[in-house]
Amino acid sequence: MRYVDCASETHNERAFCEYMERELTELGIPFERQELDHQIVTDGWNILAKVPGKPDKKPFLFVFHLDTVVPGNNVESYIENGRIQSRGNSVLGADGKLAIAVVMEAVSRLLRAGEMNRPVEMLFTVCQELGLLGAKYADYSRIDSEEAIVIDHYVTGEVLMCTPSRMYLHVELIGQEAHVIRDPELGINALKTAAEIIHQIPTGQVSKDQTINVFDLVSLSQSNAIPKYARFDVEIRSFGQELLDRTNAFLQKIIKDTAAQMGCRCSVREEMDLPETDYSENKDMLKRLERIYEMTGLQMRPARSFGILDATCTNRLGIRTIPIGMNIYYSHSTREYVEVKDIKIMLDLAENILRYF
Repeated sequence: MRYVDCASETHNERAFCEYMERELTELGIPFERQELDHQIVTDGWNILAKVPGKPDKKPFLFVFHLDTVVPGNNVESYIENGRIQSRGNSVLGADGKLAIAVVMEAVSRLLRAGEMNRPVEMLFTVCQELGLLGAKYADYSRIDSEEAIVIDHYVTGEVLMCTPSRMYLHVELIGQEAHVIRDPELGINALKTAAEIIHQIPTGQVSKDQTINVFDLVSLSQSNAIPKYARFDVEIRSFGQELLDRTNAFLQKIIKDTAAQMGCRCSVREEMDLPETDYSENKDMLKRLERIYEMTGLQMRPARSFGILDATCTNRLGIRTIPIGMNIYYSHSTREYVEVKDIKIMLDLAENILRYF
């Protein structure tokens, strides 16, 4: 609860970065700051901590994100009816911070008992909710691990086998400005064109393998002028390259054909942000994890998620990664909560991973 009460909205993680550094110092865990350059707008930084273990063992990596979504300031957590929740004016911030709290508690217990097994590296990243930016620009040359676990899914027992690709379409429309009273017939309304295009784009989870979202519609003009300029973005998350290619072509046809019909010039820029990631290839890691889940009294269930995780970054770089879940309810909303009874199970799981993975 101390963690979630320390605000750390994306871009403004400094206070929580400093809090975690104090926590690591108190536990005697060495760490280093990874200051980030101009690619990321944040007052915080990544932190890489290294927990010593048996010298003959290879380390493995935990990756956590420090940031939370908006609204995440002035969090007041409390317990009622066995639930940890906020007062309703903010998210709880368990997305990100629950994993940190559980693993930090497990590490502190094992350090006190002298029972650490493998050395553990812990990478705490900023701006994950903005697009995995902390993980994308982390200094991996400072990391020795060849295996990683990322706790960033919302169901205890579920282990992700796959996460989707993500593509953006950045759409710009240029019409013709005109005075809305004197000469409206000369105008070509870019905002109206954007609205007509967006109306035709299917959104939400459009199939079991794809989500589409339209966001960041912008069109600035004077109140008495027909808007000349508009822009918006489209996010596509897909399982399967063929489906992604087909959807990209379908959306671009809608955008370009409608713009032409309305008389607007149109530009569509594609941005392939992240590839689809298959974690099921890390079979030996999954077998070890399955034994640990059984030991903890949990059934390990393979799953997949539309979530975009730091795990994509580490796995792409050759640090073989498995994303796992811990129970969070209504994440990314002011109704977000965690069940107190679940935390004991999560803590047992974290301790067993540290002992036996």
